[in-house]
Amino acid sequence: MAGAGLGLRLHDNRHGSDFHEQAFRPWWAYAREHYLDLGGSSAPSTTTFYYDPQIDVHHRLPVRAALTTAFYAAPQVPGDSRRLFDAACASAGLDAAPKLPLPAGRGVASSLVLAREWGLAELEQRLVAAIEASYEPSWDAGRGEFTWGMGLNEAHPRGQFNAFLAAAEAAGPGMWSRLSAEPVGVCPQVVGVDFPTLALSRAEWVNGSLHLRLAPLREDPNTFSTFRIVGAEPRQWDLSGVNGVTMDVTARAVIVRVPLVSGDLEFSPGSY
Repeated sequence: MAGAGLGLRLHDNRHGSDFHEQAFRPWWAYAREHYLDLGGSSAPSTTTFYYDPQIDVHHRLPVRAALTTAFYAAPQVPGDSRRLFDAACASAGLDAAPKLPLPAGRGVASSLVLAREWGLAELEQRLVAAIEASYEPSWDAGRGEFTWGMGLNEAHPRGQFNAFLAAAEAAGPGMWSRLSAEPVGVCPQVVGVDFPTLALSRAEWVNGSLHLRLAPLREDPNTFSTFRIVGAEPRQWDLSGVNGVTMDVTARAVIVRVPLVSGDLEFSPGSY
């Protein structure tokens, strides 16, 4: 439900609705007291993992099970989330050097997101060291993919667990809250990148200009790849930063042709 509330907040920011206030706020007022032990002044010690209203049974677990709940709640109710998170970290043994190897799961990765969100430097350092030691970070040179094996000895990396770890890699102070705090507008998108032949390690709009960083799997200045920029204003655009780049502006997209070399591109508005 905390995750669903975050989805409602994103929907409201995009479409101007108020479903979050209608649905999440009343639920959280009840859940914080009856499910999450946040109603009193002391630190919560347990959390409800599941509640069956038919027989009125709470499946109660130690509060460490609420690490991921705190992650989803942080942008919505930061004060309550921080209380829940601090208690969950202590319960999970993350307030000191954790016991290795870490078990596979979402909790440690979501905790690293929040440690970086709130600038908890000591916790961040402990988690990074434990993740490096336990979760098998590795490159697949053939595909150009970076994944975590999580110690599971599975043929394919766990998608959900890897997604949380990737989010932690991208996290920084205040970034998780800002993601859902502002209106979500339609913006231009880069599509059709021929991964893994070519990757973009940066794609960011800054003051009306798109900054891209080319990261080919194997450099070859005589071989070219293309991608498209859709949703950009139909006008002339200037592209600079890498020799040999060309573009074709159409009514539907800007088609960019680039050599397979590493480098930075800037896509900036020109004349009409």
